[in-house]
Amino acid sequence: MALEMTPLHPGFGLEVRGLELDNEAHWAEVTAAFHRAGVLAIRGLELDEAGHVALSRRLGALQVHVLTQFLTTPFPEIYVLSNVVRQGKPIGNHKEGLNWHSDWSYKEEPAVGSILHARVCPAEGADTLFACMHQAYEALDAATQQKIDGLFAVHSYATYYGRAFADRTPLSDAQRAATPDVVHPLVRLHANGRKALFIGREVVKEVLGVPPEEGAALLDMLNTHAVSAPFIYRHKWQAGDVVAWDNRNTMHQATDYDDTKYSRIMHRTTLAGEKPVPVRPLSVAA
Repeated sequence: MALEMTPLHPGFGLEVRGLELDNEAHWAEVTAAFHRAGVLAIRGLELDEAGHVALSRRLGALQVHVLTQFLTTPFPEIYVLSNVVRQGKPIGNHKEGLNWHSDWSYKEEPAVGSILHARVCPAEGADTLFACMHQAYEALDAATQQKIDGLFAVHSYATYYGRAFADRTPLSDAQRAATPDVVHPLVRLHANGRKALFIGREVVKEVLGVPPEEGAALLDMLNTHAVSAPFIYRHKWQAGDVVAWDNRNTMHQATDYDDTKYSRIMHRTTLAGEKPVPVRPLSVAA
């Protein structure tokens, strides 16, 4: 069967059909497309958990999620997202990712990407939105691009947690100590040679070297702009879908569903992290 790739969105994302898991030529095309397109939606695969892990390793080294209570399969590389409860315990994390973000941006080396496999899908709701950070950056006027190319921002897990989970128990001192604030460029250079915005509304605490009010206004503008309709692809899940996304040039957001009516089971693997590459070094911005 021939490998077919069709656009999911103008200039962003590809749907992949006909992938043969043992075909090296197919994988060379898929890997190149992953770094170029940002999102790959692979249809028509019948994967078990071992197959999901093996496929994921084709795109890079994997890391194990820190929330070990949700590693409920025989494979520690698989992080489970679900509302299902078995024997009185949730099999996965629920109500996560309902905000625009790139995975683990609050770490020194954020996750390069993630690969999500749909096992059980609600009949309605639970879509995932993806926004292209290349297109968002390239649509800015030249003066704004020049301004933000040399700026850096503080990504803070504590700030993210307080904003996104205000109804939960606050982080302990030990949890705060384990997740210190990190500094990343507002614009990062991707391995494909293009620039991408590197932001997030809840997680970015402040812009360095900019007065607080000006920095807050800049972040609000960039976050609003980055998730404008022209840059967004909405994925409607079907059981068996595998969607791989590159956190270096996308943001994503989960959407809600009726969890009293439907079950949902999603398996995610996470590609090991790398330090974002700035357009200009921090010393210039400081």
